[in-house]
Amino acid sequence: MSNKYISASEINQYLYCPYQWYYEKKYGHKYINELREKSGVKSELSNFKKGIEYHERYYKDIVHLRYKKIALVIFIILALIAIGIGLLK
Repeated sequence: MSNKYISASEINQYLYCPYQWYYEKKYGHKYINELREKSGVKSELSNFKKGIEYHERYYKDIVHLRYKKIALVIFIILALIAIGIGLLK
């Protein structure tokens, strides 16, 4: 029986990494884990290693972007307070 519906977690997985979603749909989670275990010979060149490194860099970029947004919001709030204090004088 084929799935007629897509779950929210599946959408989340696709948005996180379309390649991961595709390969799990095509081959299944068990087969991918077996491939990961077999790729021990030259793991620095394997696609799994590259994918993990990509996602680690992506996560770091997201965290840095979040901190930049927080800093910008704080700056804007402080600027508005400074303008408000200047207008009250």
